[in-house]
Amino acid sequence: MQHDNTENNLARIRRLARLLEGVCLTAAVAVTPLVALYWAAFNVLPADMTREVAPLAVNPVLPAWVRGLCFLAAMVPGTALIVTVLRLRGLFSLYKNGRIFTLANVVCFRSVARALCVWAVASMVYLPLRGLAVTAANPPGRHLLVLGIGGTELALFFMALLAVVIGRVMDEARRLDEELTLTV
Repeated sequence: MQHDNTENNLARIRRLARLLEGVCLTAAVAVTPLVALYWAAFNVLPADMTREVAPLAVNPVLPAWVRGLCFLAAMVPGTALIVTVLRLRGLFSLYKNGRIFTLANVVCFRSVARALCVWAVASMVYLPLRGLAVTAANPPGRHLLVLGIGGTELALFFMALLAVVIGRVMDEARRLDEELTLTV
């Protein structure tokens, strides 16, 4: 009976991991075009979608070169997000292949934790970069350097710390699993 539950759980893990692996790949591929589309269409977007950025600029219609700078600024956390999602995809790939308590999982999980930390830092760097980019076309003395840490950055750091702890727990579980395997 216990063996059947284990097999069922492994089958469910593999199925869900296969699905999440595909979701991660789709998300990673979609980030850059979606960010580019947002900044390319910025001037025609509804006010709700531009409310946070538009007031920074003297002219609410941003020239193409300013929107290009904004795209580059947005790709700082965007690139970190892509790396994080691709590392998660690698973890789901291991699960899909039935590799649960292995050193590869621990290494991959720790890389996810590091990527989350980088994403949090990149998100903090984005705010001042975006402020400078949006106000680049403003007259001298009207450029803004916006600083701040919000709930998103704090949540990312919390998730990164959580991933570090889970990575250590997984390493201990792997070690215990290896000891159990070697015990006769």
